[in-house]
Amino acid sequence: MSITDLSLRLYRKTIKRFRSAHVATHWLMTHGAIPVLEKTRHFRTMPDDPFWFRLELLTNRHETETVAQLDRLAAPGMTMLDIGAHVGYYSRRYAKILGENGRIFAFEPHPRTFATLQHNVKHLPQVTAVNLALAEHEGTAELHDYLMMSASGSLHYDEAMVALQKAQTHETDIAPRIGQTFAAQTFTVRTTPVDDFLAAQEVERVDLVKMDIEGAEIGALRGMRQTIANSPNLKLIMEYNPQALKAFGHDPVAALQEIQSFGFAKVEAIESNCRLTNLTHQPDHLQTLTNHLMQNMGVINLLLQK
Repeated sequence: MSITDLSLRLYRKTIKRFRSAHVATHWLMTHGAIPVLEKTRHFRTMPDDPFWFRLELLTNRHETETVAQLDRLAAPGMTMLDIGAHVGYYSRRYAKILGENGRIFAFEPHPRTFATLQHNVKHLPQVTAVNLALAEHEGTAELHDYLMMSASGSLHYDEAMVALQKAQTHETDIAPRIGQTFAAQTFTVRTTPVDDFLAAQEVERVDLVKMDIEGAEIGALRGMRQTIANSPNLKLIMEYNPQALKAFGHDPVAALQEIQSFGFAKVEAIESNCRLTNLTHQPDHLQTLTNHLMQNMGVINLLLQK
């Protein structure tokens, strides 16, 4: 368990139980520590997100196990796709590693989040911020912003996730998005296949992809078949969220098998201790993992390699 997780657990067992202390801490973080960190790091976060999530981003403690794998895979001169870029946590980090000869295309469809992404990468010439949702076909889609965190926007409205959020919300919680001031919003966004976008950019192959788009991964990868075929050294890290995949009408295990059929010979789960667990040709293990995640509405990131 990370220091962040331990600190959060300790906070919930102590300070959060006393509402006055909890409110005071929340105010100090959102009006003191976080603005200072944002100014120091020249990195903005979304002001209506929970303060612990904003601190994770600002202190480089978000998804440390995934970062460890990407650090191992990324190299100067690579071309990377950051699909579901949010505010640019990954794009900023890997712009430095990929260097002046590298390229990152950061895709974020949410208009307000995209504005923050643009601000965070504006001084990084390697990064191109793209206000599009990736899908199998060119067109439009509805993007739903309705959950506790800005990073949870989805092309599908999932009643089960709403119910889970309500069940996990305590009366002492004061995160802005569960207060009376936050109203769910729906945006019409443009969709495009990766293959079409990269062809317009005259990019034939990519080396590294990070994808986290709340269950819309299958459509995006179907629109990426040619790029996958053209990229012999491609490494893909994607979120495996069985609940979200099911909400999109996919059987999670079958969906992962379809992705592998696009040309990925190896699939591994990235564990919280940064180790990799092989899932290639392990149907029983994959089914067990999927069942566990479904029961707990959990997610895990996977590494797929050709």
